[in-house]
Amino acid sequence: MSNSKLISHSNISPNRTSPRNHAIDTISIHCMAGNLTIEQCGKLFSDKNRKASSNYGIGTDGRIGMYVEEKDRSWCTSNSANDNRAVTIEVANDGGAETGWHISDRAYESLILLLIDICQRNGIKELKWKGDRRYIGKVEEQNMTVHRWFAPKACPGDYLYNLHPKIAADVNKVLIGEPVKIQNEPTIEKDNSKKIWDFLRSKGLTPIATAGLMGNLYAESGLNPNNLQNSYNKKFNLSDEEYTAIVNNKVYSRDSFSKDKAGYGLAQWTFWSRKQALYDFTVGKGFKIDNLNKQLEFVLVEIKGLIPKLNAAKTVREASTLVLTQYEKPADQGPNTQTKRAAFSQAYYDKYGR
Repeated sequence: MSNSKLISHSNISPNRTSPRNHAIDTISIHCMAGNLTIEQCGKLFSDKNRKASSNYGIGTDGRIGMYVEEKDRSWCTSNSANDNRAVTIEVANDGGAETGWHISDRAYESLILLLIDICQRNGIKELKWKGDRRYIGKVEEQNMTVHRWFAPKACPGDYLYNLHPKIAADVNKVLIGEPVKIQNEPTIEKDNSKKIWDFLRSKGLTPIATAGLMGNLYAESGLNPNNLQNSYNKKFNLSDEEYTAIVNNKVYSRDSFSKDKAGYGLAQWTFWSRKQALYDFTVGKGFKIDNLNKQLEFVLVEIKGLIPKLNAAKTVREASTLVLTQYEKPADQGPNTQTKRAAFSQAYYDKYGR
């Protein structure tokens, strides 16, 4: 049994039962009843006298902490049977009791990502919520529970409690692939090279300039507009398609997309201001984030000042190196990288440009 790779802090509590005696098939979301950081929450759970813990905690800033590994039962819902089968999650509150223990947008987005990760790793194919304690333990009909069903408490607060239908729906958009309709949805081919070549040529790039740009885009993303940086597939436990879906569905906000430091799309946009601009250029205008033509248009906006140099290039290698050193600017711009990207570019020139 594994744990989430989304955590940025760990402080394992002594208040746990190891191992749990039931497979994970339930989710229990709690409120902290306070605006604790994940470090503060972990410190509270490290006190043996509290006799309380949770598997995970989420701060108002969206960071995630782990206090009890998933293989073990946390002491969280005042019910041994529930805790043995549930992953329990404490969420910090940026509002008090008068708000129903409100949580921040960043905390909500992290909660959705964490739930998707938990469900995928533990074989939970769908989150189900009826809001009815009579279905406790009947996971084929309801697999989400709340603390107030087991003890005289307000937890998780009315704000989170009333969000449970939305939480289930947002997670299920990824788990069961609920289709989302957005205007001007593109058809993405497995091999986009001819479409990209024709598009760039139609915008005035020479065959040499087009090849030089395409070779670099191939090196970055395989010409795949929904490509998520490989290391972040593992970190987020999301495929390219799943990450793209939560952005398009607006489960993952503009701010989160911009600042998560993950390379994305044809050019592997990574720096926050460029990702924010890409989001505004696509989703902000009613298109999908992975719309091929919109991403190509955005590339052309970014390289507007470089286009005259590209079109003046005499060789494919010259154009490729211009894109490498003046647009993509990866950490490694040395001779080997230049040669490799020039080879990609030359292949496209030989295929389409002669």
